[in-house]
Order: sequence, then C-alpha cells, then structure tokens
Amino acid sequence: MKWDCVVPLVVLLVIKLIGSSLFLLYFSQILFQEVPSKGITVSPTVCSTRWVPYDGKCYFFSALEKTWDESKKDCAQSNSHLAVVNSKTELMFLLNMTKSAEYFIGLTQRDPKGSWRWIDNTKFEPDLFNIQHKLFDCAVVGLDIVSSMSCSAANRWICEEKA
Repeated sequence: MKWDCVVPLVVLLVIKLIGSSLFLLYFSQILFQEVPSKGITVSPTVCSTRWVPYDGKCYFFSALEKTWDESKKDCAQSNSHLAVVNSKTELMFLLNMTKSAEYFIGLTQRDPKGSWRWIDNTKFEPDLFNIQHKLFDCAVVGLDIVSSMSCSAANRWICEEKA
C-alpha cells in the first residue's frame, strides 16, 4: 500500500470534517442568533430577523456607524427607539452583547441644565450604573463599561422595541 498517498488523504479528510463541523456550528448560531447566557436568561420572544430577544423586548445591534441623531432616526424607521436601560439585568445583557465594540444608547446630556436624560425624557438614575469618562454628550455601552462619546461621532447603535 502506498502510505505516501494515504496519509495526505486522511489529513485532508480530517480537515474537511473539522471545517464542516465548525461551519454547521457557526451557521446555526448566525441563523438563530443564540444569546450568550452568562447568567442571563432569555425569554422565548419572537423578534424580527437580526433582532435579539431579551426579557420581553427585541434589540437590534447595528453593524454600520452613524451619528447619534442618525441612529435615532434609523431606530424610528423600524418603529423602535435607541435602547433605554431600566435595570441592572438589562445592563448586564447589553454589556454581554457589546464586548467587542461601543454602541450608542438613548442617553444624552443635551439638557440645558447639563443633566443626563433618556430618549423617553426620563431622568438618568446614577444608582443604575456609572458613566465613565463624562467628557462628551452621548452615552455608549460596550467594552465592559458605559462611557460617553460625542453625539456627532459615527458609531454603532442599539435599537429597542417591545416584543
């Protein structure tokens, strides 16, 4: 038997099997968008394609970058609004989903009094979380913190809607 021909064929077969297995694993994750669950429970909510369900709401995490005002308009076009964080568990969900980039949320400091307000005009409660680096006028979530960024900078964003 010619082992010099068999060995490369076996190696090729193993590589193809591993590649096919990885493809099927990640393809199913892309299609069904399973939410990583580090202690976070996900409700059985039906959301549109590319929207992620969590606790009776659906979230859209953009891949494009726009200013805060353009992001707000984009959310409105899909009958939603920039994300408003109402609880520590919701914050943990958003932080878990945004580990690799920052995303605009619906929190700004554009109030004439200089206070932080949500897009639904409710006052920001600092007991919920701290905003790091309060140098700019819009809040972003991601990279394991909530921080500020210029509203005129181009950035990703998170839309939220009720399921």
